[in-house]
Amino acid sequence: MRAQGRRRLLALALPLTAALVAASAACSTSGDAAPGPTASTRGASPAPASSARPQVTLEEAGRALKEILAVDEVLGSADPQVLADRNHLLKQARDGHLALVQAAYDSAEAEGAELPRHTWGEPRLLVPRVQRGALWFAALVDRTDSSGQARPVVLTVVRQGAGDWQVSSLSLLDDPLPEVALDDEGYATALAEDDTTVQISPRLMAPLHATTAEEGTAGFAAGLIAEGPHTTAHAAEIAAARTAEKRDDCLGYDSIFAAAGYPVHALRTADGGALVMYSLIRTTTRTVKVDPCAPYIEIPRQARGLTSEPYAREELRTVETQQYVSVVPAKNSGGLARVIGYRGGITKVNVS
Repeated sequence: MRAQGRRRLLALALPLTAALVAASAACSTSGDAAPGPTASTRGASPAPASSARPQVTLEEAGRALKEILAVDEVLGSADPQVLADRNHLLKQARDGHLALVQAAYDSAEAEGAELPRHTWGEPRLLVPRVQRGALWFAALVDRTDSSGQARPVVLTVVRQGAGDWQVSSLSLLDDPLPEVALDDEGYATALAEDDTTVQISPRLMAPLHATTAEEGTAGFAAGLIAEGPHTTAHAAEIAAARTAEKRDDCLGYDSIFAAAGYPVHALRTADGGALVMYSLIRTTTRTVKVDPCAPYIEIPRQARGLTSEPYAREELRTVETQQYVSVVPAKNSGGLARVIGYRGGITKVNVS
């Protein structure tokens, strides 16, 4: 079974006891309500400032993000948009965000459609004072589309080289951002990927989420992650689609989730938990059976710009890049991790 390897890894690495799982079994849903006013990111009682000098100052992060968002507004709304504009915008992206932006450009070009246009509000910076590896920061900012609808967005921005900053992830919030712990100088605390002071260490959030999305409430991660549209609902959707495709279209259907090989970033929340930003890859396969009632598979509309083939005769495999923001409770709190932000789309198509 494909989940056995992941289960074995999680069983060895997950520092949670059976008693904790039982105590957490009373699942609470993440909710579908529209997000309320953006939550404050400054604690009522800030922690004392560390003596360590910030590796990235608030001023430096502010300048970097302002430049990125300004270029996105100007070049993203250029008409006509020339190749140089597109290349410049792509240079501002990396990791999962780059995959999604590239796919959006390719699809729009193939269908002769306009790219989505956005304007940005004033960001609230979440800059770790001390961090490991490549320097990064996060930001909470309202993004308004061409119809005038505004949504709060969480971005993570990573430094490439001496001073080039690129957006690594971008997720739209479905629920308000929790209060992030800041010291008295306004700096956040970054958590290591293997931090054990929270219910689920940051590096395990993606594989546990993948397990929940595939297996639902019967899976290995049951009692750790709240039910919702981005978790257990996927498992129900996959089961229903597998039956429907076989019955109605004589097709084989499968859909699996896996942790992406992109960076995982986490910040301490005011209640001792964590705000975790990570990515998943979802691979969906539809296969033509021998039965002649399914002579071919149509390419989904949202994927037509990613392949020159009009249909698949044997197998269609689509790959989605999904970027998430989740809240993980403090260790031994008995709470459930909740997905509060998401953005994703098909980024690759294989046709045979």
